[in-house]
Amino acid sequence: MKANISRWIVLLLALVCVVQVASAFDIKTETVNPASGALEPGQQVNARYVLTYDMITSTGNDESFEFSTGLQNAVWDFKIYRDGVAIYTTKKTGYYPVLTEFEIAYGDGDIELDAQVRGIVPSSASSTVLVTKIDHLRDKDVKDTYSVTRDVVNAAQVEGSLSAQQQRLKDLKADMDEKAAEGVDIAAVQAEYNAANQALTSAASAGPAQAASYITSAKTDIDEATALLEKAWTQKAVADTGAAIESLDGMITYFVENRSMASDPQVVAIMTKRESAVQFYSQAQDNLNAENYPLARSKAADGLSKANEALADANALRERIGEGFGLGGDLLLYIGIGIVIVLVVAGVVIYRKRTGWDELG
Repeated sequence: MKANISRWIVLLLALVCVVQVASAFDIKTETVNPASGALEPGQQVNARYVLTYDMITSTGNDESFEFSTGLQNAVWDFKIYRDGVAIYTTKKTGYYPVLTEFEIAYGDGDIELDAQVRGIVPSSASSTVLVTKIDHLRDKDVKDTYSVTRDVVNAAQVEGSLSAQQQRLKDLKADMDEKAAEGVDIAAVQAEYNAANQALTSAASAGPAQAASYITSAKTDIDEATALLEKAWTQKAVADTGAAIESLDGMITYFVENRSMASDPQVVAIMTKRESAVQFYSQAQDNLNAENYPLARSKAADGLSKANEALADANALRERIGEGFGLGGDLLLYIGIGIVIVLVVAGVVIYRKRTGWDELG
């Protein structure tokens, strides 16, 4: 029994230790101005954080908050509140201000830390800048951390990005014109192109940060337009193959039904090629539905080639046999014409006989 009690005591102590090393602070509110988008060198940035925190140890020995920023000329304002009342205020400057245990340890109560920083985006910033980083340390070990970084753009970067997207838009337009000449429906593509063109036009006269936003929007529109154009191009290729097979079916129907040539070796060969074309066409449709556009176009091209080959054979065969008599769909017509001819001849014969009888009296 005593052994069990001892184990429970050890377990409780372990749980207490776990609680003590849990997250040391939480971000209650966060405000950054500008709130979103890329930053520019030389731009003013303001950030404010309200933290709720607990000391890792009851005494707060060797505990601290360390702040850092990549902003130049940084000025920091700190206020500590206990139960909603400001009990400590200090101002610091520089990249790495520190609040020691003597500044942050205030015993029991609802403790909050209000930290504000103001600074300038440095001209040396490459692609990102650290706005704020907050570390809660004990004995130089980081127990909890939080950081905020933002993208930085400069005029040279924006100019390069703008030029690249303008070239992409130019290439897209050439591709659109080519596909439209081939009969591809580019209506949906045109809408995305227009949006991208407008965004790049706006970017050309905007500042670096705003221009970067316009360029990002244009890139998205160009990507979407490119995808839509490839889809429309593929749909046209598959539809062309289907139309060729439909024309071929009409020719085969003529040979089979109108000319009674279903067993003719030449017609059988045409029908065999037709089945091959249909297989390619079916594969093209499957790949179109699966959005594998390159393979869909490849299969559609194979199907179209085979269908056109069969159509060429069918046209050649029809030219050779001409429009002669067949026992197919025109059989009733020919029978009807034969009956009419027989009736006419019979009528003439009967008429002559009766006329001869009348003359004989």
